[in-house]
Amino acid sequence: MRAAIRTGLLGTTIAFTKDQPHPLPDTAELKPNEILIKVKSAAINPVDYKLPRFIGGKGVGFDVSGVVERVCATTDFSVGDNVFGRVGISSGSLADYAIVSTDRVAKKPEWLSFDEAAAIGVAYLTGVHAFKLGSVKEGSSVLVIGASGGCGLAGIQLAVAMKANVVGICSGKNFDFVRGESGIDQMENINLELVDYTDDKAMSEFKEKNVGKFDCIYDTATGSGHGENYVSSMAKLLKDVTGEYVQINGGIATLMRYFTGTMKPQQNFFFTSDEDNQTDLVEITRLLKSTG
Repeated sequence: MRAAIRTGLLGTTIAFTKDQPHPLPDTAELKPNEILIKVKSAAINPVDYKLPRFIGGKGVGFDVSGVVERVCATTDFSVGDNVFGRVGISSGSLADYAIVSTDRVAKKPEWLSFDEAAAIGVAYLTGVHAFKLGSVKEGSSVLVIGASGGCGLAGIQLAVAMKANVVGICSGKNFDFVRGESGIDQMENINLELVDYTDDKAMSEFKEKNVGKFDCIYDTATGSGHGENYVSSMAKLLKDVTGEYVQINGGIATLMRYFTGTMKPQQNFFFTSDEDNQTDLVEITRLLKSTG
């Protein structure tokens, strides 16, 4: 079958092949809680090309949507169901077929296309899990750093749908993109403010006026590969004691603090979770539907 695979000694190079073995030969049986899907669409995230082979395995990609081809003996899914979600690490969604754990996928709503559904996985699950860490709820004040990136845009949509008061930081040239892609332009009474990080005066004024304001800062930009670091300058914008700073990228220093349990108070470092579940996927589609 066709597939994208990691090659080379460390597996940091990605190649395309037409000769990848089928994940489930005709004589093989699915394990309990597994289904085989024919992939209709898959999405690519930075983690897909950053993971070396010894961590991510040979297969490339997590986000997927498709049609159920075979099912295990005990499952609520049926052959022919349209589904979406994430494959497990090392499986690979950039292929004609993929085996998926049933707790990592949900039935695709009819109002979502396969392309749209495939784009939900990493970005939106990361956002939902991060907002759980940040205890975001209706009326919360949320700051999203990196609002025009994949996880940032997902964070904007989710926070708005949760009826939080949202501020996004991105380049001014991307303001229209964020408003359009998030669906905000089509909604009324939305509490969304955008701040241009390339405008030094605007950023300075924003930081001066918002000390101690935010319940949750969702930082999708720090440590993303271009030397960004917002932690020291933005942490003061958190509410004392109750505010939570959640970042999803980090350099070696951040990783060391995370693994040694020495993160600063109110600071969380969050890896993309490998423990997805249908409940979160269904909740995401409910929230997205509310934003149009």
